[in-house]
Amino acid sequence: MESIGDVIGKFVDMNKFKNIANDVVNHPEIAAFISENNMDANEVAKSYSKFYEYLKQKQKFINREPTPMGGHEPILIMNQGYADVSYRETEEVKNRRKKAEFIKRLNVNSVVRDATIKKASFNNFKAITDEEKKALSFAQSVSEYYYTGGEGNTVVSGPAGTGKSHLAMSILKDCLEHTDLTVIFASWSEVLHLIKDSFDNKDSFYSTEYFMEVFRNTDLLVIDDIGSEKITEWSMSLLTEVLDARTKTIITTNLTSEELRRKYHNRTYSRLFRGIGKKAFNFENIKDKRVSQLPF
Repeated sequence: MESIGDVIGKFVDMNKFKNIANDVVNHPEIAAFISENNMDANEVAKSYSKFYEYLKQKQKFINREPTPMGGHEPILIMNQGYADVSYRETEEVKNRRKKAEFIKRLNVNSVVRDATIKKASFNNFKAITDEEKKALSFAQSVSEYYYTGGEGNTVVSGPAGTGKSHLAMSILKDCLEHTDLTVIFASWSEVLHLIKDSFDNKDSFYSTEYFMEVFRNTDLLVIDDIGSEKITEWSMSLLTEVLDARTKTIITTNLTSEELRRKYHNRTYSRLFRGIGKKAFNFENIKDKRVSQLPF
């Protein structure tokens, strides 16, 4: 019976094979691996194909070409006496997966009245007028402030439909691109509605305790559209409690600062503007984006 080597010799140019094998084992990475694992001649011989596979896949990885494990870096390992190729998760893949998890958590935990806001980002905010460009620039600077460790609240005011909620959600998503902050978007009137519903609906988990736990343990929270709810002693007390428990919150509202002062208790009002500094913007000169394109 012929040996495997004899069979290969009939179909393969052995001189060419030996030259390729010699080039492979003398490659700096392969030579270092052989040395580190004290591989003998027999182990090296059994590993030729895997060494070659590793070098080929490593070059594809460097060139960002498709590999068996996209985005995973090929590495050499010992496997039962010979070299084998495995793949490890790169930091880029880890970060991409982590961001996807954070976006999923944002969508699951957020309470968003207008579903279109979930798709909001800086990239799809239409900044045409000078005021819209200023608003976008302001939001981008606020995002950078928070993802670089800034504290304190941000208050954005102006008429409905001018893009306040869009940019607030965009800030959260941009922060996720740069840091591991936990973020949540909460339409305030909808939060209150869910809590009230839980009073008579024992199957609901949207209790006051649930929201307080979530809001306390979220790094950056958007409280959207305050002032549109029916303001009562209970709702003001709850809002104050939420703000008391936090160090950085983005608040959007249709009301002016004077209207907020008249509608809310002094304690609530002061908490809204705690640590605000220059993080305030008024959308009063921006048209309602939802109707500005109508031909009538």
